Amino acid sequence: MNNNCGQTGPAAGFEGAAGCPPVITVAICTRNRARYLQQAVASVLPQITANTEILIVDNGSTDETPRVAAALATANSCITFCSEPKPGIAVARNTALARSKGEYTLFFDDDEIAEPGWLAAYLDFIARHATARIGCVGGGYVPRFEGPPPAWFDSSQRFDLGDTEFRIRDKSTPWCGNCAYHRLTALGAGGFCAQLRRYEDIELNARLAREGFEIWWLPGARIQHLIPPERLTMKKMRQLMFSEGRSVALLRLRSLPSNRRRQLYLLARAFAAPWHCGLSLLACAVTWPFRNGQIAARAWLRAVRIAGFGWQLFQESGRTLFSR
Repeated sequence: MNNNCGQTGPAAGFEGAAGCPPVITVAICTRNRARYLQQAVASVLPQITANTEILIVDNGSTDETPRVAAALATANSCITFCSEPKPGIAVARNTALARSKGEYTLFFDDDEIAEPGWLAAYLDFIARHATARIGCVGGGYVPRFEGPPPAWFDSSQRFDLGDTEFRIRDKSTPWCGNCAYHRLTALGAGGFCAQLRRYEDIELNARLAREGFEIWWLPGARIQHLIPPERLTMKKMRQLMFSEGRSVALLRLRSLPSNRRRQLYLLARAFAAPWHCGLSLLACAVTWPFRNGQIAARAWLRAVRIAGFGWQLFQESGRTLFSR
């Protein structure tokens, strides 16, 4: 974690109303998305109040993103900008937790648009649950395609747990791109696992739940997720699914209570992964003519995800043997 983030502009001294620390810091971790960052900040700025602020964490960008972030901080006293050169979204989010001034750190991705009332919904929730052991609370995602998605892509995907606010007690969990963490609680739990390429939010939420902290669903806090056409190529989706598979393997291993259980799991799943992958490839070949290839595409990407899963298990097996 970088503890030497450089602040820019008058935002560095922002402390909310009457010098009090803000209730919420909206943390935007960004990398090489200058255009999207401007849109994301523009959607949040009208909702900022005297007890909220924005923190932009640049994660080693090589484009115009640092310049855009610095300009936004210079022009708006409620914005602070810092840099985290070590790549990785979990690393950047840990930096945001460390640098936030708010009691809660509300993560908001650089390719999102906050709907009206988004920040007010979080402030209202925090006011109503001031005495609860809140670990995190999050809202929904609505995809917003910037161009027609390919025929094989299922464009109905969204994250929505319903219209009623409730405490989550099953395996459902908010996604970190629209989720507020009680800052000291998240830091006390160790923050996000920097080893994970994806699902670092799910892993942290599971740890918080095991420690007795509450995970909540907040239906009134919804964002739109911008999806450009270039992100929906089969090459990009393959990379995403392979990375997801690797992260899921690490998540499963971390959830097992003993080295013995982890070793048995490694052996069993490493043996089963090639067969599981083969079945998915067979399903891909059989179902290709149906529903514009959507079923086949899902089977193909599932095979890639399993391949990532198996590859990570293979690497972990090597580490286990080497450490003996």
